[in-house]
Amino acid sequence: MSKVKPEIVGIIAEYNPFHNGHLYQLQQVKERFPGAKIVVAMSGNFLQRGEPAAFDKWTRATQALANGADVVLELPVADALQPADRFAFGGVRALAAFGAEVLAFGAEHATYDFMAYARLTQNLTGNFKKYDQAYAASWQEAIAQKIGHEVSSPNDLLGLAYAKANLALGEPLSLYPIRRIKAAYHEEDLYKDQVIASATAIRQAYLAGKLTDLQAYVPKSTFVDLQSQKMLSWADFWPLLRYRLTMARIEDLGQIYGMAEGIEYRLVQQLEQLGPQATFEEWLKAVKNKRFTYTRLSRLATAVLLDLRTEEVKVYQKAPFLRLLGFSQAGQTLLNKVKKNTPYPLVTRVTQKDKQTFLATDYKVGRIYQLLNGRQQDIKRQVIRF
Repeated sequence: MSKVKPEIVGIIAEYNPFHNGHLYQLQQVKERFPGAKIVVAMSGNFLQRGEPAAFDKWTRATQALANGADVVLELPVADALQPADRFAFGGVRALAAFGAEVLAFGAEHATYDFMAYARLTQNLTGNFKKYDQAYAASWQEAIAQKIGHEVSSPNDLLGLAYAKANLALGEPLSLYPIRRIKAAYHEEDLYKDQVIASATAIRQAYLAGKLTDLQAYVPKSTFVDLQSQKMLSWADFWPLLRYRLTMARIEDLGQIYGMAEGIEYRLVQQLEQLGPQATFEEWLKAVKNKRFTYTRLSRLATAVLLDLRTEEVKVYQKAPFLRLLGFSQAGQTLLNKVKKNTPYPLVTRVTQKDKQTFLATDYKVGRIYQLLNGRQQDIKRQVIRF
């Protein structure tokens, strides 16, 4: 670490939902950096892997603040709905702009020197457009050849993405990997002899009606939300996406962010062939080919649902901003010091003018999520004071 006692430690997260594994991570940060404030850059209502958040951004921010975070910032959709490298860049940029000195993150192999790996692979070139292989697989092969071993576990790959983003930004952050314990990233089962389960397992158990089983795996604040709110999934948004695909012109779909190689024709064609009873998962499977991973297709489906245009993403990247969702008492003291020095605007409330200008895209995204959960997402929402 470049600084023994940092004032601000950053975390990039989704908290979908906040569970005991996330609580463990916060506890590890507090133990390693006593006295430091924890600032979380959290995805908003739609997530990096191309899915709606189980709970809205305000609920998840409150869960984080209730369990030890001091400030929660929203990663705008143009940062959140991205492949790992661009998602990481947006998160690192936001935390560095807020004054964080350390980035803490979970990793399957916390002993890896991620910054060293980033330097080895920063100018990596290769044939990443093999038509019999997805980009992600080609990229992992090239990394393994350069480093000398595979880096294939989900959080290790994300850790490498954080390191590469940090390198590209001039290394404003020191990295603090925390070894993931118990549940693997995509683990789908709950184990009664454990208190940590993956977010995937928690969501699947909830959707299967096993609410009472979840009490052991989440903090009290999250369990209250599980009891009082409906957890959303693609099944809820699928009718809206079907409508968008049915009504949109092909040339308009071609303007959606991430659309490539004429895949828009396949999206519509497979929807028409499957018929009205098809589920989102059945449609995604029908659309899948060797060039497009399921995750990339899910992100693309989300972009279609949100009518997220390439030009909108470019506008944000030229003029990024920070969106404040909530803070603790300790976080308020930090905010008073930081807000005067951030290089980007710090948004604390959404005005009528904002929703028509630089916040237009994220306001639209919030409105779409609001259609399903019935809670205001921007206008009239006050920053959470925990």
